[in-house]
Amino acid sequence: MGERSQKFQRRTVLIKRHLQLKYGLVVFAAMFFATLIVGGDLYWTILRFLSDAAPDKVPLLHEVMQMNGVKMVLFVGVMLIVTLFVSHRWAGPIYRFERSAQTLAGGDLTHRVSLRTGDDLMELQDEMNAMIASLQRKVQKDRALAEHLATRLEETARKLPDSAGPEDVARLKDDLRALKAELQHITGGFKV
Repeated sequence: MGERSQKFQRRTVLIKRHLQLKYGLVVFAAMFFATLIVGGDLYWTILRFLSDAAPDKVPLLHEVMQMNGVKMVLFVGVMLIVTLFVSHRWAGPIYRFERSAQTLAGGDLTHRVSLRTGDDLMELQDEMNAMIASLQRKVQKDRALAEHLATRLEETARKLPDSAGPEDVARLKDDLRALKAELQHITGGFKV
């Protein structure tokens, strides 16, 4: 239950600061240069036209372009805020995948990736959870095999005749028990 309620509590907008700021910078640069190119071209085109057709309207053009400059600054500010929230929709799931990978690296194969409803990368969540389930089944199968082999080794050790030299039999039994102990550690680091 704690894991389930925790996934809806993400309130920090900058979850992965470096990734989100890099994304914001790329979007800002693209918008800035596009605005600069289109705005500059429009300004120079109108300026050339007005210089030839109506030179007395050129000061009016400068006034309009100053107002548009202020509007562009406001527009860029709004777009930066929107970019921050859009990047959050990517950074949140990436953060969850990183945390899940850390949990899985610790050997907990009962863990599943859990994104918020509506988050991006839901298909990746489903694929990762399917992979984890497959891994879990394989580890369970290996663990069952190791337990089976350990039982068989113990039975074999009990069946050894005591007629061979007692030291040989004791040494062989010790070796078989050591092998049993090793087999039991095959998947011991996983939580299944």
